[in-house]
Amino acid sequence: LLLVSLLLTVSLFLLVSLLLTVSSLLTVSSPLSLSPLNSLSPLNSLSPLNSLSPLNSLSPLTNRLSPSVLQGFTCTSAQSMTIKTVHRLVHACRPRILREKVALKETQLTCMYNLLKDNLDQSFTDYPSDMLLYYNYAKVEKSNCRSYFNAAGSADFSVLSSVLNKEEMLLDNAKSCLGISEVSLSKNHVEVLGNMVCTVNGSYILNSDPFILEKLKNCKDFTEAQVAAMETLLISGTTQYGKTTTWNQQTLEDLETLPLYLTQNFWSLFTTVKGKFLKSFMPQLRKQETVKRKLKTLFKQINSHSRSKRGAGCITGNITQSVIADTSFPFGYDMTQFDLCLDISVLKDNLAAFTKQVDDNNFQKIILVKLNQAYPSGIVDEQLKVLGSVSRVATLDDITKWSITKIDTLSALMAFGDGPWETEKSKAIITTYLNTSGNSLGSSELNAVGANLCSLDVSVLKTITSSSLKNANSLDVTSCSTEQKRAVYDISKSSFSSQRISNPTYYQLISPYLGKHTHTHQI
Repeated sequence: LLLVSLLLTVSLFLLVSLLLTVSSLLTVSSPLSLSPLNSLSPLNSLSPLNSLSPLNSLSPLTNRLSPSVLQGFTCTSAQSMTIKTVHRLVHACRPRILREKVALKETQLTCMYNLLKDNLDQSFTDYPSDMLLYYNYAKVEKSNCRSYFNAAGSADFSVLSSVLNKEEMLLDNAKSCLGISEVSLSKNHVEVLGNMVCTVNGSYILNSDPFILEKLKNCKDFTEAQVAAMETLLISGTTQYGKTTTWNQQTLEDLETLPLYLTQNFWSLFTTVKGKFLKSFMPQLRKQETVKRKLKTLFKQINSHSRSKRGAGCITGNITQSVIADTSFPFGYDMTQFDLCLDISVLKDNLAAFTKQVDDNNFQKIILVKLNQAYPSGIVDEQLKVLGSVSRVATLDDITKWSITKIDTLSALMAFGDGPWETEKSKAIITTYLNTSGNSLGSSELNAVGANLCSLDVSVLKTITSSSLKNANSLDVTSCSTEQKRAVYDISKSSFSSQRISNPTYYQLISPYLGKHTHTHQI
């Protein structure tokens, strides 16, 4: 018995060790930029990086890999695997109850499909729902078309590139399958289509069963026409949310994410509950890392009826630390009152809290004006690091007075989540940093500036060393000019010259820096 127990313990230890080894191998393999979508084919010219090759011998263990590991799938790594192993990996990415979704990009999804397209059956729930968006519909048997759309309905339709025109084709095929002839969807249609309702126009929303609102809650964004249709449907009183005279805070909470997109036409129907609702709604949105553009629009729509006269002085209430701590702040203040009620000393002492809470452009401009008054000789690293999206409303004149000396400051100012930079402004910020003695475009700087690298002059780009480029993350040069791309491409050839022995691996490393003008270069 002791021997049996010992053998079982050793076996379990080896199994866990194997899983951990595979997990670590997959984790370090982040999704890479792949070839153009339509040029991918099974086992194409990109050869393996072998980061996933141990899975060839694992079989059932792939099913236990975590979503964070599986989302590291790369087309290059899959080249060394058997079709059976790739099939197991793809199967492990399928939707499962009580399990986080495996987040995959379009390049990964098209690669998965192209590798397996000749080896797929009609058991659609066995595959990632997002991958089904790229499935060749001509291969779907007519008797199975409903099952296909039911499975595809769980997909995130926002992954689709507009250039592929997939949304329109999928909807047309769905209408044909389900026998939909008019601009109207029954509850049964909506249940089958699922997230595909995110792609329908306003006319469908207006004329469909009100149940469509429940599915629209899963959408990542809406057009103005879709928002207008949702508001009209809600205000009609024919939905489960009842007549507008019965609406209250619970109504807002039951609508889940939809209030984020609705306009003042909707918000004007609420009086005393908006502030209470925002106390819980805003923390949720920030936790979900909702893009600043949406937060700015929400505040503008919900706060649009607040107007006061400057001559009245501060009547809303002085802004103190306790006021800022309210998660609904600055709701209730209009631009005039925000300016009159905000003392410079309070702003200086609570700058990070202000920049986190305030999303409205006009309010942010007031913050910047007061900061310039507080620091007439210029804002320095300590304050700049916590400016967040407030930095985006700065003028070029403001930026020239900033003292940007530390890499942490540069990283904070370039944070993608705070919104895009205008080219001239990002150039001014990076140049100000580089003008500090000892600073250069090292790997940390390249990682920090990201796509803003394209705002720099070619002469500056040529100062990047091959070692810096080699040790940096893959750079996004899509917005760069031909001359800028050539400069970075020339450096990349030197950076990865040691990989020339493996031509496909070398191509994979330099591919992010290939522009149309470089495709004729010898690799």
